[in-house]
Amino acid sequence: MAIEVTERPGSAPRSAANQGTGPRHLTRADLAEVRALRETVREVLERANADADEAAALINDGLRRSRATPVLRHEDDRWWTEVTSDTDRCSAHLAATTLSALASVIATLGPARLGVCAGPTCRATFVDLSRNGSKQYCTRTCAHRASVAAYRSRRSPR
Repeated sequence: MAIEVTERPGSAPRSAANQGTGPRHLTRADLAEVRALRETVREVLERANADADEAAALINDGLRRSRATPVLRHEDDRWWTEVTSDTDRCSAHLAATTLSALASVIATLGPARLGVCAGPTCRATFVDLSRNGSKQYCTRTCAHRASVAAYRSRRSPR
């Protein structure tokens, strides 16, 4: 599905059931809401380890704003829950899905398993799935860069 951002004030996005195969017209307001969601997710990932209650408050506030609604589904002898928004706004559905998934990670693994890469120039985030919960870097590449930099710093004449 193609997505276009348009300047159509007051135009309501079509519901998912009525979208068809044509391009979806998103407004600048939709884009602003998605960017705000990105900042909220970043704040949660940065704060989860240090201040889990504040991270939870950010998630809960975002879920309220997106009008998130949990739904129990059943298909082919399998049950599952999903969180959707009761509005037709694409950004609200994205927020509900993203924030509920982040809440599930915290509920399952704990807030200390969320982190921001310790690499000095890296802004990536990660979920620590290591056995001992000691992950500091988003990838081996960042860990290696930090290790090489530390080595060179120790070896350089002062």
